[in-house]
Amino acid sequence: MTGQPPVRRIHGVGQSTDVRVLHGARLVAPLTVGGRALRVGLLVLVWSVWVVVATAYLELSGVAGETGAWRWSAVAFVPLAVPTWFLCRRMVRRRVIFLGATALIALLVWGIPAQATPSFGRVTTVADQWGTLSDGQLLGHAWEGNEWCFSDGCPAVVRYYAVPDAAVTVHAVSLRLETDGWRRHALAHGPAYCKGDFQIGVRRLDAADLTFVADVRRPPVGQEVVGLRVGANCL
Repeated sequence: MTGQPPVRRIHGVGQSTDVRVLHGARLVAPLTVGGRALRVGLLVLVWSVWVVVATAYLELSGVAGETGAWRWSAVAFVPLAVPTWFLCRRMVRRRVIFLGATALIALLVWGIPAQATPSFGRVTTVADQWGTLSDGQLLGHAWEGNEWCFSDGCPAVVRYYAVPDAAVTVHAVSLRLETDGWRRHALAHGPAYCKGDFQIGVRRLDAADLTFVADVRRPPVGQEVVGLRVGANCL
C-alpha cells in the first residue's frame, strides 16, 4: 500500500507472519537479538559511567552534603532519562524498562544527598540553632575535619568559651542535650551526644590548649575554658 513501510515477513509452511511493531505513529521492525544485546550493553555502560561520574562529583565537591542538595542531585541524574529512552524505545518491554529507570533515578536523586556527610555549612547551621552558652564569653572558634571524612575526620566547628566554672557548664550542657533527645556515645575524639547526622560534645580545656588554636583569645583571669564541638556524623 502506498505510504506504508515495508513489511518484514517470516515465511513458514504455507503462512507468513507480519512482525512489524507499532512505534509511535509508525510501524517499525523489531530489534534482532544482536540489536537488543547491543542496546542493553550500551544502556549498562551509559548508566555505569554516568552514575559513577555524577556521584563522584556530588560527593567530592561537597555539594551532596549541602542544604537542598537534592536539587543538584536532580540536575546530575534526571538527564540520564534521555539516553535511556533513546536506547530502549524500540524494545518490546520499553515501558517497563523506562519505568524501572525512572524509579532508579528518583532513588539516586534522593539517596545520594541522604547518605552524604553534612557540609560545614550545615554543621554551622546546627551550631547556630543550638545557640551559645548563657554563662560564657565566646573566645573564638576553629574548624576541624573535611567533607570527605578522610584523615582529620568529618566536618566540625569548635567554639571556645570562657566560663566561671567549667564543671557546672559541662553538666548544664549535657543535661540540656539529654532533655532535647540527644544520646550519649563514646566517639573517637571523646564522649559526645548524637542525634540524626550530627553530634555535639562539650568538655573542659586548659587555657594552654588555646595556644595552638589560631584566632582564639585567651580567657580573662579567673575564668575557665570549655569547648563546644558540633560535628557531622556520629563517628
